[in-house]
Amino acid sequence: MNKKSIEEFVLKVEEISKIGLKYSSDPYAIDNYTQLQDLAKNFLLDQMDVKLNSDNFFVRDIYPTPNVSVRTVIFNDTRDKVLLVRERSDGGFSLPGGWSELCLSPSESALKEVWEETGSRCQLVRLVGVFDRWHDCKKSGLPEYIIVFEGKIISDDREPCFEILEKGYYSLECLPTWSIKNNPEQMKKIIEAAKMGKTLFD
Repeated sequence: MNKKSIEEFVLKVEEISKIGLKYSSDPYAIDNYTQLQDLAKNFLLDQMDVKLNSDNFFVRDIYPTPNVSVRTVIFNDTRDKVLLVRERSDGGFSLPGGWSELCLSPSESALKEVWEETGSRCQLVRLVGVFDRWHDCKKSGLPEYIIVFEGKIISDDREPCFEILEKGYYSLECLPTWSIKNNPEQMKKIIEAAKMGKTLFD
């Protein structure tokens, strides 16, 4: 394993630790995630000569910029239904996707999210577009750019991850209720662009 691969591995440990600290309430888990975070930080500093300027490698002191997420539009063979996943968090539906991850390209992040949320291997066909979520939602809050791909299922290998209640193909004429994280009009625009073979931005 070369230096770059080791550094990426340790950064991934730091990333998982940070997510764990954000969402965990169990004191034992918090203690474990804190120790993992410290181990990753110290290893990067002592062994990789990556000098950190703060206690947390991911604390931003740069110009504020939107976060980036990925989504994938997957149609059935006749392209009149789209694959959606039902979120455990609120019972609403979403296109498979989530936040982009460190050390992964946008397409690699999209494939990983499809695999985790649907249990299916996917091949990306093309870029559908890049969308400003908060501009379309007309809300305040966390700025987010969504990179959207069109994909096709190669194989169904397992059940979805614990965050997902179910998956299925739904008619474009009668889509279920979207998760609160989604803007219905924006989702409609994304799916229509994918179906028509268009590439949109903003």
